[in-house]
Amino acid sequence: MTLYKFGEALKDASVQQRVSYAVMIVLLAWSAWITGSMIWQPWTSPAVVQWQPSGVKKPGASNGSQVDISQLQNSHLFGQYQANAPVVERPKVQDAPKSRLSVVLVGVVTSSDANKSLAVIANRGKQATYGINEVIEGTRAKLIQVQSDRVIIENSGRNETVMLEGLKYSQPSSVAVAAVKEEVGSQASLESLDQIREEIRQDAKQIFQYVRMSQVKQDEEVVGYRLSPGKDRALFDSVGLESGDIAISINGLDLKDTEAMGEILRNLPQLTELNLTVERNGQPHEIYIEL
Repeated sequence: MTLYKFGEALKDASVQQRVSYAVMIVLLAWSAWITGSMIWQPWTSPAVVQWQPSGVKKPGASNGSQVDISQLQNSHLFGQYQANAPVVERPKVQDAPKSRLSVVLVGVVTSSDANKSLAVIANRGKQATYGINEVIEGTRAKLIQVQSDRVIIENSGRNETVMLEGLKYSQPSSVAVAAVKEEVGSQASLESLDQIREEIRQDAKQIFQYVRMSQVKQDEEVVGYRLSPGKDRALFDSVGLESGDIAISINGLDLKDTEAMGEILRNLPQLTELNLTVERNGQPHEIYIEL
């Protein structure tokens, strides 16, 4: 009985030894495989492909998979550079004798773009709004220029002046102002204006460094913002603003609404232009500023 148990013990020890040997072989093979992978993997890894934006055309690539960005490139998001004419060219203020027509100039809306100026004229009790080159109803005269206090009409081949209702005929007072504004066309002023526009393109809020705005209140309510030139008046003068102008709307938003200015400031980085309606001597004027 004792010999039998001793034989069984030897048999169990032999089996355990074979199992241990097999496990050791497996572990050695696994360790060898891992070591080999660590040595050879850097040499067998695929090459790193350099990233390229999807809009860049690769040599030999088909045109069908490319993104057409030509429309975006030509859209002039920040305006189109004009070396010789950075501002809207305004015609020189005309002078003409008093008109013989019995028409009444009720109001004017001037713009930095002369072709967008309007005049409200009454004739034979009927009042209408006229644009440049439009014929005044009931006459053969047509409107050819709108100034802050008068209009120039062409009547039977002769230029004539119609003064704003309530004003007496006089020489155009804006001639001297126009002469000052023409100085903006000098080379030095153009360089300054280009620099200002570049600053505004990079940060639209910089426009308030060149066009100052201060609230105007009546009976504790905001009625607009008084405008004045900032650290350089080149931009201020070039768009047709005058010190003391009161902005009453920007891009169609009524500045009497206290929330309007906040909305403009929030959207300013996305805007490409500002259309201001300003009040000057009791008359509205349209001002266009390209950002």
